[in-house]
Amino acid sequence: MADIKIDINKLDSALKKLDTLVSSTDSQRKSASSNTPISLPSLEDGELGKTTKWLTEQKPELQTRLDLARLLDVDGDGQASYKVEYGDQLWEVKRGLSDEMTKQLKDLDVNSVDDRKRAALLASLLNRYQNDPDIPWQVMNGLGPEGVTEVMNKLRNMTGQYGSTYWQNSGDAGAEHTALIDLQEQMGKGLAGMFSSASVYMDGDWGKKIAEDPWSASVLMRYVDKAHKDIDPMVFEAMGTELKDREHNDPMIWSQIFNDPDYWNFGNEHFSNLNPMREYLNVADNSTRDAQAVMGNKDLMHYFTSERQDYDHLSDQAGKVLKVATVDAAYSDNYQYAMSAAEISSNLLHDLGGKSEPLDGVKEEVGGIVATYITDAARVHDKGGDSTQGYHLWGDKDHPYPYGLGKESGLPTYGINLSQADLRGVLEDVGDNDAAKSAVGKATSILNAARFDYAAAHHKDDPTGMHKVAHEASTLNGFMTDSLVNGNIDSEKEAAEERKKVAEFFTSPIDLIPTDKVPVIGDFIKGEVTDALVEGYTADKTSDAIDKANEAQGKSISLTQLQALYAMEQHDLPTGADWPTENGHPKPPEKLSEPEVQRVLANADTQTGLTSDVTGEVENAWDVYMKKYGDN
Repeated sequence: MADIKIDINKLDSALKKLDTLVSSTDSQRKSASSNTPISLPSLEDGELGKTTKWLTEQKPELQTRLDLARLLDVDGDGQASYKVEYGDQLWEVKRGLSDEMTKQLKDLDVNSVDDRKRAALLASLLNRYQNDPDIPWQVMNGLGPEGVTEVMNKLRNMTGQYGSTYWQNSGDAGAEHTALIDLQEQMGKGLAGMFSSASVYMDGDWGKKIAEDPWSASVLMRYVDKAHKDIDPMVFEAMGTELKDREHNDPMIWSQIFNDPDYWNFGNEHFSNLNPMREYLNVADNSTRDAQAVMGNKDLMHYFTSERQDYDHLSDQAGKVLKVATVDAAYSDNYQYAMSAAEISSNLLHDLGGKSEPLDGVKEEVGGIVATYITDAARVHDKGGDSTQGYHLWGDKDHPYPYGLGKESGLPTYGINLSQADLRGVLEDVGDNDAAKSAVGKATSILNAARFDYAAAHHKDDPTGMHKVAHEASTLNGFMTDSLVNGNIDSEKEAAEERKKVAEFFTSPIDLIPTDKVPVIGDFIKGEVTDALVEGYTADKTSDAIDKANEAQGKSISLTQLQALYAMEQHDLPTGADWPTENGHPKPPEKLSEPEVQRVLANADTQTGLTSDVTGEVENAWDVYMKKYGDN
C-alpha cells in the first residue's frame, strides 16, 4: 500500500502546459510537413509523431488524478492524498474516482451550500466520464437502482417547495433559482449519460427497479433521448414491462400520480403532462436494438399497437418505433436486426390478422410491413393453411427466390411466415389509411412489373411463363384491392367509390418505375414505403393517361395489361400492340399520351396467340377477385 499525494494547483498547471505543448507541437509539425517539398517520416509517423501521440495519451492519466484529487479536497486547501495497492495505475485511479463519486452522490445534501458546490463538481465529472468504458458502471453499480432514483429525487427537491437554501446568490432568489436549474440540468445529463453507458452491464432487474420510480425513469429517459442515446435492450424491455403493468391500460393514471407541480420541472425540461410512456417510446426509436426490444416483446408489441387506450395519441410514436424495428431493419446489413425485423413483422401480422385491430397511429407502418415483405404476401395470397409465425431465409432449399429475384434484387434477406387469412385481416384493418394503401399498392405494382419482366426475358425457356405471371399478378392485385376495400365499408355505394380510389394506389407506380431495371426492385420498394410512411400519402403526379385510367377501377385491368405488354416489348416478344417508340426504344408508359394508351390496348385486344393469352388472363383473373360489396 502506497500513499499518493497531489498538489492540485501544480497538477492543474502541468496538465494545462501539457495541453499547450501538444497543441503547439502538433500544429508546428503539420505546418512543417505541409511546407516541405519532400516527405519527412520524422514529421509524420516518425519520432516526433510518436512523441506527440505519447504526450496526448498521458492527458487522461493526469486528468483522472486531478479530478480524484479535487473530489478528495473537502477542506479546500489544494492538497489531496489517496492510497494505492498496484502502483497507481490508471485503472486503480479510476476505481478510486468512481468510489468517491458514488460516496459523495449518496451523501449529497442539496440544501447544504457546501454540498451544492460539491454537486457542481460532481455534475462536471458525470458529464466528462459518461462515455468512459469503466467509470459509468462503477458509479452506477455503487449506487444501485434505488441509489440512482434517490439522487434524482434529491435533485428535484432543490427547486421544489423544500428548496430554500441559497448557494451562489444570497438574497437574490431569481439568480439562485437559475443557478439551481443549471445544476439540475448538468446533473440530469450526467446521470442519464452514465446510466445509458453502464446499462450494457446491467440486468433486467435494474430496468424494473428504475421504472418502479416512474418520475425518475421519465427524467432519465428524457435526457437519454436528448442526447440521442439508448439503453441496453434487456434493461429497456424490463422498464417497458414495469411501466405497462403500472399504467394498466389507464393512461390517465400519470396525471393523477404527478399532479404536484414539484414534478413538472427538472433543469431546462418541462413536464406539465408528464407521461413515462411518452418518454419511453421517444427513446425507443433512437436505435434499432431498443425498438426491437419493445416490439420483440409480444406483450409490449400488442399493448402499444393494439390494446392501449390512445387518449394521449401515443400510437403515432409507437408507429415510429414499429417502423424502426421492422421496415427499416428489414434491409439492415446486421443479420440479427434483419432476422428480428422479420420475426416481429410475422408476429404482428398474426396478432392483427386475428381479433386485434391496429391503433390509428400504427396503421401506416402496418401497411409498410406488408409492402416490405410483398414477396411473402404474393406467396400466400391465394393459398389456405394455418397461420404460423416466424421468419425464413430467402434462397434456402425451402424458400427459393421467386420470379428470378436473387440476392441482387435488393429485397430483404429474410422473409416472414404469413397466412392468407392473416394477410386479408390486416389489409381490411388498414384499408381506411391512405398511406398504408399507397405503400401496399406501389409495392404490389413494382413486384408485378418485375414478374412480367422476368417472364418476358425467359419466354423461350418457359413459354407458359407470361400466362402464369398474368394470372398471379392479376389475382394478387385483385386480392389486395378487395381486402383493402372490404375492411371499413358501410355500403355498396361507398365500396364502389372506394374501389375507384384504391385503384389509384395500385396503378400510379407504373410511371414512377424504370421498368427496364425492375429485377433490382428492393430499393424501389424501400423508397416508396419510406415516402408513404414519412411524408404521408399524396397523390402522384401521373401522366394524363394514367390519371384518366384511374377514374374507374376497371382501368386497373388495362394498366395491368399495360405492364405485361411493356415487358414483352422490352424483350422483343411480338405483341401486335403497335407500341410507340422513342429514340428507337419502347416509349415508357408515363410518356404515352391518352390516345397512344388507347391504341396500344385496342390493338392488343385484336391479337391472338401470346398477346391474347396474356391480356385475356389478366382480365379473367381480375374478375375472380373484383367482387361486389359483401362477396367475401
